[in-house]
Amino acid sequence: MATDEKIEVTIVETVEPEPIKIVNRPRKVYGGMWGPLEIAAVAAGALVMLAAMMAYFFFVIPSNRELAINKAKAGSLDAELVSARTKYGEITDTETQVAKVLTSVDDFETRFLPAISNGQNALYQRLNGLILSYGLVNTTGPDYTPLEMINQNSGQQSDAEKGREKFRSLYPGVYVTTTVEGSYQNLRRFIREIESGNEFIIVSAIELAPSENEGQKEQRQNQVAKQQVPNPATMQPGGFPTGINPGPAVQTQNQSTRTRGKMHGETVALHIEMAAYFRRPNFTPTAPAQQ
Repeated sequence: MATDEKIEVTIVETVEPEPIKIVNRPRKVYGGMWGPLEIAAVAAGALVMLAAMMAYFFFVIPSNRELAINKAKAGSLDAELVSARTKYGEITDTETQVAKVLTSVDDFETRFLPAISNGQNALYQRLNGLILSYGLVNTTGPDYTPLEMINQNSGQQSDAEKGREKFRSLYPGVYVTTTVEGSYQNLRRFIREIESGNEFIIVSAIELAPSENEGQKEQRQNQVAKQQVPNPATMQPGGFPTGINPGPAVQTQNQSTRTRGKMHGETVALHIEMAAYFRRPNFTPTAPAQQ
């Protein structure tokens, strides 16, 4: 049996490929991350940083130092200005200031310097009262030596008077020298009462020393202890002196050893020198009367 079959024929056209053209391009060799541009950028940054550091060290630091110095000077000038305003801010003219100074001098002499006739007696009574109230023993003085005014010529002077020359002033006074004995606590209170009193007194010299009575007492105790020490020629074979009990000698030596040290409340000698000043005999107020 015959069948009709159709045969389809597909014609494929082949296209010939074009030939590849080879172009000679310049070859680039990879040199890493540091190329010319990178190196130039880093160098420029380093130059900028170096310039900034030089500007900081040569301009900023000296300017900061100069600024701190100027601030310190300004602070000191402000303090001086405040002090000057406090001292001289109320000065309007020369006459007012002179009157103010004279008034202050007159007020000081009137309030703190008693008359010489009453002041000397009050000083004597006060010193004697303090010596008695604190249980002190007056061993030397008080010796009172007048202090002449600085504008008076006393002629030839002894060594003691020359030493007191620096305590002379525009006001008459008296130089007091005394030596008292007592406990250290009472001597401190005695000095404090003198310095804090109403009198105008300058303490010129203070000297503390062991009391002579205490030293003589200790010396006598040492002599008694030496006398009670037995003589080796009179020692018995047993080691004890003939007819002497060794107990008191040992006790006396121990007691003498204990008294050599300084104990609390021991008697001390105080030598004090002071200068007291009084009002001028011909004192008259020099400040002009207030209107």
